[in-house]
Amino acid sequence: MYVDDVHLYYKEDNEWIEIPIKNGDFETKEIVEKNERSQWSGNSKGYTYTTSNIKQKEGNRCAVITYEWRIKRTKGESIFEAFPKFGEIIEKEIGNNIYCQIPLNLYWNDEGTYPKSKTLTSLQNSLDTLDLGSDNLALRLGNVINTYNVFQHFYPYFKEVDVDWDKELEIALNRSFNDKSDLDHHITLQKFTSPLKDGHIWVRGANTGKFQPPINWQLIENKLIITDVFSDSFDVHVGDMITKIDGRSIEDHFREIKSTISAGTDDWSTYLAQGRSMFGKKDTELTIEVNNKTITLKRDGSYTNGVTEIPIQKNTFKKLDQDIYYLNLSKIPMDTITQLLPELKQANGIICDMRGYPAGNHELISHLLNEKDTSNSWMRIPKIIYPDQENITGYENHGWDLEPKEPYLGDKKVVFITDGRAISYAESYMGFIEGYNLATIVGQPTAGTNGNLNSFNLLGDFYISWTGMKVLKHDGSQHHAIGVLPDIYVTKTVEGVKSGKDEFLEKAIEVILE
Repeated sequence: MYVDDVHLYYKEDNEWIEIPIKNGDFETKEIVEKNERSQWSGNSKGYTYTTSNIKQKEGNRCAVITYEWRIKRTKGESIFEAFPKFGEIIEKEIGNNIYCQIPLNLYWNDEGTYPKSKTLTSLQNSLDTLDLGSDNLALRLGNVINTYNVFQHFYPYFKEVDVDWDKELEIALNRSFNDKSDLDHHITLQKFTSPLKDGHIWVRGANTGKFQPPINWQLIENKLIITDVFSDSFDVHVGDMITKIDGRSIEDHFREIKSTISAGTDDWSTYLAQGRSMFGKKDTELTIEVNNKTITLKRDGSYTNGVTEIPIQKNTFKKLDQDIYYLNLSKIPMDTITQLLPELKQANGIICDMRGYPAGNHELISHLLNEKDTSNSWMRIPKIIYPDQENITGYENHGWDLEPKEPYLGDKKVVFITDGRAISYAESYMGFIEGYNLATIVGQPTAGTNGNLNSFNLLGDFYISWTGMKVLKHDGSQHHAIGVLPDIYVTKTVEGVKSGKDEFLEKAIEVILE
């Protein structure tokens, strides 16, 4: 457990009074015994207390409480059946005619691996004095190199994306020499990982701010259209077209935003870019050109987090005209669907809205299946035991093993609405609908990113998540950077926004009534 910035209080006459603490921020380098600078002791039964510069909240250090009582050493199990043979080495060129040889196994005895390090203490001392600010060039270069290596050895989709990863490393290293701030370094890491086309890649670190002005906008028919207005203090309306942002053309503004987004499909990239393009720190200004007027807006709130709400999605479910049931899969729990099953069985049609992320309700699929799910290898964990993903020894295959359940709803007209917001679990869900042809799919392609998230930390409190599992369509074809494609493609129109239409829902109803 990491602890920092400790404060103690006692309550007297309904008032909280703070008790002064020495070294409450743990900036004193060691916790050994009480002294004039520190009130902390360095040990107790089963625990040790040290300081660290890895997870600090304030300053440069924090305390680390570690449980060490009754530790029993046992021989672990192999992750995979295959492993490098003892004595096996790799030889790699690491520069112009510079080669390294690295053993792929460590020898060990009952006391641990050997030979024992004689320089560990000096290494730790060097790390303890490391400047973890992003103005440190070594830290920035190290973060880029570590990021390169994680993906170089473990990213499962290099064959699916057209990227020269070594070239991107060179570009990121060159950018790092010019970066001066946390934000600069954050953007470099974003641009570095963007070409991997992985919608699970999130770079967290610098405080970029997530406040928005009192409007929402969306790219519709290749135009930037205002879709929400949360204030009447300026003269803009839903349906108005924005022509410039902060003096730049819409094309230039969104090109720069999208260059920082890793996305499997343009639909996911556009969805994220619509929000990021307006976000910033609280009370900063954003200037737009609309209706031949220049208007300055203040980022003063969160409002809807940059997302224009869809009116029908305010409902968990709703019975529409013509005895059609609407299910909002982003909200409706499986228990509610189970209670509705008798009514759904009698319905004229069912519309399932997957414009978002499911609420743990994928058991609905079992009521659409008329045979056992036999697709058991669409999720694959690569068995990587060599560097550079060489000689992959196979995959650990997984599926959902769903069974058909009563009542059977697959004899009804069922329509799934989806778009670029459907990612990961939503695409696992939609993969069944597509793979087993369980419903008509209306809308736009999904995000093209599925599989469990992996993550790693970098120095300076930076963090990157990414997709570590390889996921295919149920017929064995590529899913990554493609997604689930609709049977009937639907696009928003400017006129539809102005009139408040949900053109996706209208098309779904039309399909059921055909």
